[in-house]
Amino acid sequence: MLSHAISVADVHPGDHLYRWRNLKLFQGIAVQPNHDSLEIFVVTLNNLNNFHVAPIKLFKGNGVLRRVLYNQGDSYLHWIKLPGTSYVEKRRPTEEIVQNALLLVDTKNRNCELIENLFGKGFDGFAKLCSTIDHDHWRHILLGGGKKK
Repeated sequence: MLSHAISVADVHPGDHLYRWRNLKLFQGIAVQPNHDSLEIFVVTLNNLNNFHVAPIKLFKGNGVLRRVLYNQGDSYLHWIKLPGTSYVEKRRPTEEIVQNALLLVDTKNRNCELIENLFGKGFDGFAKLCSTIDHDHWRHILLGGGKKK
């Protein structure tokens, strides 16, 4: 799968999504905050470096929606792809990824300084981190005041 393109109907909670706009990569994590609703939202970063939950169609806009690939260790494709679109690491279970993304939004709203200190220069890797870090460890970092390993 070279293009990673998917339709909105193919998006599932926990998917690490991306799209290009004006030669810039935008990333997010698909979530379903209300289990009573089938509507999918995306935890994403806006231009003001604030995490928020946006409807999937708003995140997609007029562009092509794509899914990041994980567990690509047996393929050399991740070496020739653009950074941020394919990884060797294995992704965590879907429920953990969703919990990680929603906890990030909640913590950023309550403790902006902690999140800024954790990510240092920028939040570009937030979606990969949500997809690969153990939820208990992530919870300890965000709620327990620990440092990132």
